[in-house]
Amino acid sequence: MYITIGNIPKEIRSKPSNRAYVLLGYLPTTRLENVTNKAARRRLLANLYHACLGQILEPLNQHDGLRDLSRILEILDNFEADPAGFLQACKSAGVKPIVEPYWKDLPYVHIYCSITPNVLHQLYQGILKHLIQWIIAACGAAEIDARCRRLPPNHNIRLFMKGISTLSRVTGQEHDQMCRILLGLIIDAPLPNGMSNARLLSSVRSMLDFLYLAQYPVLTDETIKLLESALDDFHNNKAIFIDLGVRDSFNIPKLHWAQHYATAIKLYGTTDNVNTQYTEHLHIDLTEQAYAATNRKDEFPQMALWVERKEKILRHSQYIGWRQCGSPAAQQHEWSPPGLELDRKLHVAKRPSARNVTFEQISANYGAPFFRTAVARYVILTNKPNLRSNQVERRLWTTRIPFTKVSIWHRIKFLRTSISSTGASCTTTSDSIHVRPATKDKRGRLVPGQFDTALVNDSTGDTTGIDGMAPLPVLP
Repeated sequence: MYITIGNIPKEIRSKPSNRAYVLLGYLPTTRLENVTNKAARRRLLANLYHACLGQILEPLNQHDGLRDLSRILEILDNFEADPAGFLQACKSAGVKPIVEPYWKDLPYVHIYCSITPNVLHQLYQGILKHLIQWIIAACGAAEIDARCRRLPPNHNIRLFMKGISTLSRVTGQEHDQMCRILLGLIIDAPLPNGMSNARLLSSVRSMLDFLYLAQYPVLTDETIKLLESALDDFHNNKAIFIDLGVRDSFNIPKLHWAQHYATAIKLYGTTDNVNTQYTEHLHIDLTEQAYAATNRKDEFPQMALWVERKEKILRHSQYIGWRQCGSPAAQQHEWSPPGLELDRKLHVAKRPSARNVTFEQISANYGAPFFRTAVARYVILTNKPNLRSNQVERRLWTTRIPFTKVSIWHRIKFLRTSISSTGASCTTTSDSIHVRPATKDKRGRLVPGQFDTALVNDSTGDTTGIDGMAPLPVLP
C-alpha cells in the first residue's frame, strides 16, 4: 500500500525512480485455503482487507464531528441482533457484507467518491478483455487468428503470429497491443447468417475511441463530450453481441463504471493522475527485493527495516550530491501541456544499412525499376527548376549520372521531443518508416522484406488530417 500527494507533478509521479510514492504498509496475501466454503472464504478475505486498512488508517480516526456517519452505518449497528438481515440487505444492494469497513470512522472520507478511474484494470483488463472475447466468439477463433498472421509489420505494432485466441494470462500491455490491431481484424469480417457487421464495427470503434480519449494527458470540455459520445455510441450498438448470441446481458460492473469517467475526470483530473501502472514497478523495489533480503522467517519486520534503511541511504546520497553541486536553489519551470508536441524531426543512422548498392540491385531487390530515371529527374529540376515537364522528359535520356552505386538506409525515424514541467526534455520515436529487402538469416531461412507506405503532404494538406496527403511507397 502506497501513499502520495496530489500536488506533485505527474511527470515526477509517473517515474518510480523519483520516489514520489511512500510505502505505507504491507497487506496480507493469504488465500485462506483452510476455509472450504468458497462464499465464506470470499467474505473472510473482504473483511480481512478492511480490518487491515482500518488498523493502518487508525490515526486518521480523530475527527471533530464535522460529519456524522450514524445514519449511513445504522444497519451495521444492528448486525449482532440480526446478522441475517444484514446479509440480505447487502445482497439486495449488490455489495459485499463487510462488518467493519475501514472507512467507517474516517471523518472526511466519502468512500464512493474515493473510487477513481483505473485504465489498466477497468478498461484494458476489464471491458476490452471482454470485448476481445466477444469478437473471437462472433467471428471465430480460426478467422481472427488467421487475420492476425496476415497483418503487415509496422512501428509500435506487435504481430501475434500465433493468433490471440489461445493466449492465457494476458497482461495489460498485451491487451494494449491487441487494441491497436483490433479494428483492422474485423473491418470486413463475415458474420453468421450474412449479418451486416456495421454495428459490430461501430461498437468496437466507439469503445476504442473511449479507451484512447480516457488516456489523454489533457482534457477539455470538448474532449470530455467526445468521451461521453463514444460511450453512448457503444451502448447504441452493443445489441449486436446479443443478436450474435455472444451475450445475454451487459450487467458488468466495469462497463457500468465507465459512465462515471467523465465525472471522475472533472473531480480528480486526467486518468494518468491515478494510474496504477506507476506503482507496478514499486513492487519490485519495495516488495520483491525487500523479501529477498530476509531469511524468509517473520519477514515483514525485516522487510520494513530494509526499506527504511534503503530510503535513508537514498536521501543521504541525494543530499551529498546536492551539496557537491553547490547547494543550488530549486528552479521554477513553466507548465506545458504534455504529449501535445506536433513537430517531428527526421533522423537516420550515422552509417548506412547497405553500401555500394548498384542501380541494378535497387531495381531487382528494392522494387524500384525507375530509380535511375528518378535520380536524373531530381538532378535536372535541381539545376533548372523552371523547365516544363516535356523538356524534363527529353533531358532524362541525355543526363549523365556520374555514379552507379549508392548507400542505402533501411529506416527513417520520426523523433518527438517533449519538455516536462520540470524542464527535462525527453526524446522518443513516434514513428518509423522501413525499407528492407528480403534476406536470409544465419540458418538460411528467408526473412521477408518490409516496404512501408508513407502519407506525403503534396503542399495542400494541413498539419492534421489526411486531406492533401498522397500515399506513396517508400523507396531507398
